[in-house]
Amino acid sequence: MRDRPTEADFDDFVRARWSATARLAYALTLDHQRAEDLAQESFTKLWFHWGKASTGSPEAYLRRVVTTTFLSTRRRRWFGEHPTETPPEVAVAAATGQIDERLALRRAMARLSPRQRAAVYLRYAEDLSERSVADLLGCSVGSVKQHTRRGLDALRAELDFTSPDELAILAGRGIA
Repeated sequence: MRDRPTEADFDDFVRARWSATARLAYALTLDHQRAEDLAQESFTKLWFHWGKASTGSPEAYLRRVVTTTFLSTRRRRWFGEHPTETPPEVAVAAATGQIDERLALRRAMARLSPRQRAAVYLRYAEDLSERSVADLLGCSVGSVKQHTRRGLDALRAELDFTSPDELAILAGRGIA
């Protein structure tokens, strides 16, 4: 018989999963500060259900909390501060190809709807099945296929890649 989950178990889980959770949150929000807030809020929500979540698959439970929290906050009208970027005073050297790719991917992902962005990232960067993504997004497998296809079509139109494998490589370098 398994002992009851403890606070130390939760602390160990947070330490083990913080980086992966922050990467997922960043891929969804495309903003480092909002990603950290989302990850922290998700772990806080998990804490209140730790006894139940720790007996099953806490990673899947946490991923669902992150995704649903992100999608619910996207429905709000006001997000608080909107930082603005100022252009650099000096042109960037040509040796920044990988950074340029990363920024292009980030801009392209930002143009996708929140559900398309979540579906594409979860399918190809997190390598989840369509069924798992459907469960996380609270929709049907057909909707996941549609969101993924439309998201990939939009990314293909903007970026120069031909297969989802190339997107996964770019995602590994760029949005996570």
